[in-house]
Amino acid sequence: MTTDLTTRLLTLKDEIREANPDTRHAFAPQLGQLIEMMESKGLSVPADIHDLHEDLVNESIEAQFDNMPV
Repeated sequence: MTTDLTTRLLTLKDEIREANPDTRHAFAPQLGQLIEMMESKGLSVPADIHDLHEDLVNESIEAQFDNMPV
C-alpha cells in the first residue's frame, strides 16, 4: 500500500509539472486528498509536495480573480 501511494504521488507530481501553467491549479484537490491519505496512514510527505500543494491552492485562488470584472 505504501508503494502504491508513493507511486501515485510521483505520477501526480509529474502530471502537474507537465500541465498547462494556466490550468494546473485544478490538480489541487486531488493532490490534497493524496497528501491526507498518506498522512492518515502515517507516511511522511516530502516538503516539496506540501509546497507544490500550497502553490496550487494559491494559483486556484488567483484564478478565481482573473475572471472577475473590474
